[in-house]
Amino acid sequence: MSPMKTLIYCLNILRTEKDSQLYRNVLERVQRVSLEFVNNRDNHSNECISVMKIIAYAYSSLKNSNNDNDTSSNIFSQSQLSDFLTLSAKSIEEKMMSSEIINSIIFEIYRDITENYQEFTQSLKSNFPTIIVDVVSIINQGMDTKGTKVSSIGIEKYYQSRKQQVTMAEEGEEKTAQTATAPAAICKDKIRLSSLNSKSLVEDLSQITNRERKELEESIARLQDSDLKKISELCHNYSRLQHYSKLITKEGSQEEFKNEIQRELGRKLRSHQLGRASNSIRRVRTYIENILDNKFIPDASHGINHVKHNLEYGYQLMNLIERTRRRQRDQ
Repeated sequence: MSPMKTLIYCLNILRTEKDSQLYRNVLERVQRVSLEFVNNRDNHSNECISVMKIIAYAYSSLKNSNNDNDTSSNIFSQSQLSDFLTLSAKSIEEKMMSSEIINSIIFEIYRDITENYQEFTQSLKSNFPTIIVDVVSIINQGMDTKGTKVSSIGIEKYYQSRKQQVTMAEEGEEKTAQTATAPAAICKDKIRLSSLNSKSLVEDLSQITNRERKELEESIARLQDSDLKKISELCHNYSRLQHYSKLITKEGSQEEFKNEIQRELGRKLRSHQLGRASNSIRRVRTYIENILDNKFIPDASHGINHVKHNLEYGYQLMNLIERTRRRQRDQ
């Protein structure tokens, strides 16, 4: 099948109307990257991923289209994203698909789309196809479409960090917009956050860390509002953390911990989520002390500290700290 026929075939599978903006964007992009098609004619895997890359980037550009102000109409549905992943995965060579690691990451992406699509932000939905293309490119060539090299054991970390980058970028845009349009609301929140630096917080932290109160007061004064908010919430919920800690360390109580968490949350947690929650419980003192000592240094490549992010994810799962995006939306 010729590259152009492959492209049309994929657009049909994705149920893309010929008069849609996406279809037009794809054809425009094809004209600019036609040389890439020619160079990849003898390599089916490269040809397939080039086709999917064109579609992905044409799709992500829809959010900037001046022809359609309704961004929701430019968002792939859940089934379309699944189809996009299926089409992209077809480019993976058979020898790669026999790898347990590769199968695991492809399954993880399918599961993410199936179970978490409704929780995706608009920006993540727009950028998800480009993330898929980059992951598949790494599987085939050891690097993403921009040339960033990633080992096979680092693919899942790469996938999670890419999603986090998109989310953080969107949150940054929302924060900027809020600063420009609602300064009074921001000021009100700043006042609320600063009030957390109180004697009761210092007392709680002193009991948890066994540190001197003066040292704690100095550490708290240096904290960003977001980190101050998080450790304050953990201190407020510390009795729950202690209770959970006893359950996970008590022999044969893992099932009891699982049942109690799910009963309190009113929803089920998947096995990997329970694992994240347990790890966060075990390391809560380390987390708090690292926050106080500013030891969570962001990774230069992604702008986040993955250990900090993963621990906070565990606390969020248990509703021990609020999700940042939820707080911003509520303001």
